[in-house]
Amino acid sequence: MKKEKAKEISYRDVFSQKEYVKIIFSNMINRFGDSIDAIAFTWLVYSVTGSASWSAVIFALNQLPTVFLQPFAGALVEGLDKKRVMVAADAVRGVITAGLALLYVTGQINPWVLAGFTLLNSSVEAFGLPAGMALVPKLLEKKYYSYGTSLNNTVSTVVQLIGLSAAGVIIAALGIWSAILIDAASFFGSALIRSRLRVKEEDLHREPLKLGEYKRSLAGGVRYLKEKPVIRNFCILGVVINAVMVPLNSLQSPLTDEVFGQGSGLLSVLSIACMVGMGFGSAVFPAADKRCSVRSVIVTGGILAGAGTYAYSLGTFVRGNVMVGCLLAAAASILVGFGIGLISTALNVQFVKVVEQDYLARAGSVFNAAACAATPAASAAVGALAAICPVRQIFVVSGMLCVVLFVYTALRRVQFE
Repeated sequence: MKKEKAKEISYRDVFSQKEYVKIIFSNMINRFGDSIDAIAFTWLVYSVTGSASWSAVIFALNQLPTVFLQPFAGALVEGLDKKRVMVAADAVRGVITAGLALLYVTGQINPWVLAGFTLLNSSVEAFGLPAGMALVPKLLEKKYYSYGTSLNNTVSTVVQLIGLSAAGVIIAALGIWSAILIDAASFFGSALIRSRLRVKEEDLHREPLKLGEYKRSLAGGVRYLKEKPVIRNFCILGVVINAVMVPLNSLQSPLTDEVFGQGSGLLSVLSIACMVGMGFGSAVFPAADKRCSVRSVIVTGGILAGAGTYAYSLGTFVRGNVMVGCLLAAAASILVGFGIGLISTALNVQFVKVVEQDYLARAGSVFNAAACAATPAASAAVGALAAICPVRQIFVVSGMLCVVLFVYTALRRVQFE
């Protein structure tokens, strides 16, 4: 009976959820600004520091608040007005980002300023993310979770592609400071839209949370995770997916040079094709969800991502052939992106469905922390391997390992719903 009802729902129905549509628009604005800033800030860091080591340090600092602060932030946010937390987080990040642009224009940027900005900005984000996750069930009816999450992910990916394409033109025409200001403006725009949300929240702490209550809230969230094997499986899967993406994220330049024998032009092909694949993966998830179990969707996505990762290693056979190399790299990236898009959308939907609303911010923050913690650990492992193994071999091993892990997931019938 439930399956029949699900078949009648389409993307058009999501637009009947007016308050959730506001969240989609605010996320689109945020993604556009972030995608422009991703290029501008990366260029700014390297131009100011002139050091690959500083780039790595700042990348690590960007992950630290998610890993170490977000679990505690989630416990605190659980009893607060989540709409206000989201609006405040956007507004504060807008002020911080605008301040960075001002420091750049006045010539007061140095590596330590960039490090402090990164840490501060990510710390504020650690409060906004769990608040946003906990608010979804209050804005979107459960029967629309699949299509709503898919639509949000897909349009955000499209906007991100537009931002990445526009970033180079904006930086060249107006300068880095203008690109950073656009990101600041996107935060303020998002805050304005979210401030117009109409949502009723119950059981909020009208007084500041006392230390004892906070400890109980945090302990309750951890205990909840221990008692729910499905949520533990989500956390493990998040770790696996982030680890799978590390070789591609950290070895793109060596991949294009050593394996494909090409220059920086191939980097754009890899990034854009991967994002296109992610958009398609998110878009087709609702249809797959109707016909298959969640585990089947996740396993299929993982096998495709592993196959795409392995396919990068085949670049050595077309080394130096620009056209064929670009086609192979694009195909492999679309496979990886499609698989990751399927899995991430499935995770987002199931997480909101399975976790009780009272625990959503706490459980979500622990999930994000666990997934992000995989990145530095896997990066260290990939870096060590790169010192003793050819880059091609790393992609062979990681691709095959990914396929094996997800086949094992299917055989063991790991529970995701």
